[in-house]
Amino acid sequence: MISKLAKNIAHFFVVQNITEESKEVIYAYGMELLISDVLNTIIVLLIALISHTLPAVVVFIAVFMGLRKFVGGYHANSHLSCMFTLVMVMLVFSYGICNVSIQIAPIFSIGFITIALPVIFCIAPVPHPNKPMSEEKGVKLRKRSIILAVVFSAAVIALLVLQYQKISLYVSSGILLSAIMALLGRFLNRGDNSKR
Repeated sequence: MISKLAKNIAHFFVVQNITEESKEVIYAYGMELLISDVLNTIIVLLIALISHTLPAVVVFIAVFMGLRKFVGGYHANSHLSCMFTLVMVMLVFSYGICNVSIQIAPIFSIGFITIALPVIFCIAPVPHPNKPMSEEKGVKLRKRSIILAVVFSAAVIALLVLQYQKISLYVSSGILLSAIMALLGRFLNRGDNSKR
């Protein structure tokens, strides 16, 4: 559905002389990515608004996306499966993590970073088969992954010390999800030649 809509929009651009016919495929691909990103953003915002967890979701997504950019990992094979995965993650976060009591939030926060940091240190970055990376880029991404993971983890500790238990839980959840996606990517792509 998204692919068809993107192709129709790109074809409209050609018909209207906005772009050349030779670039129609490029525009269709770019439009497909844009539509997918917009739909995913709408899904995240709707779940956050319905569950009254918008500030928590913003923190969680910012940490997750910030790390994911460098850590890499699992990517769904289609837009539909990507949206389904996103909905499941957001439901677990919005209705699960956000409802953890303030008394046990520190235990979860420390547990999450204790699990996530070794994973990120050991396997980041995890390339995707469709996006092979050079050794030089892999080294840069690895350094950035580790630095950012340590910075976010230090933020979790600082938030706990300052008695912001819930916010520390949201940050540590983003770190943990990045590590989980890296593990999934490594496991699912283990036969791929693009891995380090």
